Amino acid sequence: MTAWHFTGPPGSDVDDLGFMRPWSPLEESGCQKQYETWYASYLPIVVRRRCRWEKENPRRNSHLLQRFVRKGIPHTFRKELWLRSCPSRKDGVWQRHEVPDEVIKQIKLDLPRTFPDNKFLKTETTRKTLGRALFAVAEHIPSVGYCQGLNFVAGIILLVVNDEARAIDLLVHLVSQRQDYYGKNMIGLRRDMHVLHSLLREHCPRVIVTLEKLDVGLDMLVGKWFVCWFVENLPMETVLRLWDCMIYEGDEWLFKIAVSLFRSNMIAISSCETIDQLMTEIQNIGTSKAALYCHQLMMKSAALPITNKSIENLRVIAEKEIPE
Repeated sequence: MTAWHFTGPPGSDVDDLGFMRPWSPLEESGCQKQYETWYASYLPIVVRRRCRWEKENPRRNSHLLQRFVRKGIPHTFRKELWLRSCPSRKDGVWQRHEVPDEVIKQIKLDLPRTFPDNKFLKTETTRKTLGRALFAVAEHIPSVGYCQGLNFVAGIILLVVNDEARAIDLLVHLVSQRQDYYGKNMIGLRRDMHVLHSLLREHCPRVIVTLEKLDVGLDMLVGKWFVCWFVENLPMETVLRLWDCMIYEGDEWLFKIAVSLFRSNMIAISSCETIDQLMTEIQNIGTSKAALYCHQLMMKSAALPITNKSIENLRVIAEKEIPE
């Protein structure tokens, strides 16, 4: 998993979210040059965007806010924007349910596996906080219980929000919006893989030709992208930029990013002759230049004619075609 983030004190081996930087002598990914080239091009964008946010204050101007969110929320404003429409559990929005022992056991097993090298998440105190967050999901959304990968989602939310109660509120809120991705039959995930297939047929048909030739489904290849909202598959700064838009605008951004990534890697994918080759190319997407250069990825994705309305229309069709 690529967990690079970039903000924090210059020259520090650890960024402000507690992840190891590639230039640290402790980092063994071998991606230092690639990261430094990206960083040199991205830092001026971040500085410029922060100045614009401070000057124009789009938080008080709904006409500006969407455009500003798409171009990146500065770290200092991210918590506020993520929580803007998030209800509080104190308001009784979600009922409490008994959590099965098996779910608790699964959660405990995954706690030490959650970003084990992160400076903050590897402490015993923070792991207990992470456990309480995942328990809250199972307690309030019994149809979800616990799904592997949600530990990474919860970890990022805890790091960004840095407030246990509100981080848990946001985690439960976001999972509840996509709860049909989880559970025994994962009906929502199968439906949205059908929707993604339709979008790929329209926007990059060569990929679909390859998938059909090899007789492989998208759920096996990229289902994890949607289950964990890309947190296990893309560089951390790219994940944060995607989540900025997903939280503010909705699920259309999961599809926009997926289609953009397939389009950027279409030649390599369409040249695959075996399922093993295809799986390798899909795995390589997360470390591709398209995935690392998040600002360009977000701008290309924003230009795609994929909206929440078009997604809902495709979901209606998909629900009629997928088996129960």
